[in-house]
Amino acid sequence: MTQSSGTIVVASGDLARYPGFTVSLLHLLRPHGTEWRFQVGLNVAASLNQGIRDMAGDWVWIMGDDHILLPDTLVRLLVHEVDVVVPVCVRRTPPFIPVIFHEPLPGDPKWKFPPWKWSQLPKEGGLHRIYAAGSAGMLIRRHVLEKIGDPWFEVGQQDSQQLNEDSYFCTKLAHAGIMLHVDLDTWIGHVTPSVLWPAKRPDGQWTVEIKYDRYMTMQLPLGAAEKGWGNYAG
Repeated sequence: MTQSSGTIVVASGDLARYPGFTVSLLHLLRPHGTEWRFQVGLNVAASLNQGIRDMAGDWVWIMGDDHILLPDTLVRLLVHEVDVVVPVCVRRTPPFIPVIFHEPLPGDPKWKFPPWKWSQLPKEGGLHRIYAAGSAGMLIRRHVLEKIGDPWFEVGQQDSQQLNEDSYFCTKLAHAGIMLHVDLDTWIGHVTPSVLWPAKRPDGQWTVEIKYDRYMTMQLPLGAAEKGWGNYAG
């Protein structure tokens, strides 16, 4: 089967931030004629929207600069020929859960998506329908983008709730009746830069604090540092 060409859109604040991403991108297999759009310096939503407006070909593949890719990631997703598909990705800070989501529960805001648990993922792998997902690694066909319209990604407040760009896009998909799938046999890595700090509790006992980039701080339970990370389940 001959795969059509498309556009890879990379949203990045600084392309030199994670060299491992750049190296994995250079080794990425892709159909002949695939183009690149590197959107640097804008917020994520604005970067993705501009990259899509400038796209060429029949599909767009969205990627952030804090991921590591296997060489066949893109071609594995293209084989499915579905409207929208994502690989399995892990949240970069605790809890380390899949970045895929269920439909909102009755009574909850339409953009509040309950996350899947690892135990809920089908063991047989393959392609499965989901309600929402993070945009990293998301492959979207051109006709989908034309149907739901610009802007595709947006951030802001709705009904006193903060709405991120991924929630906005997935909500637009749902309203348009477009199915989103996850390929459980295709995975991408998520870079999680962290710094370990000595820390003293109010009772005087020492422990270790893990600072994940600028997003959050997590303190290890007493004794976890001596036991080793492999024995610490969270």
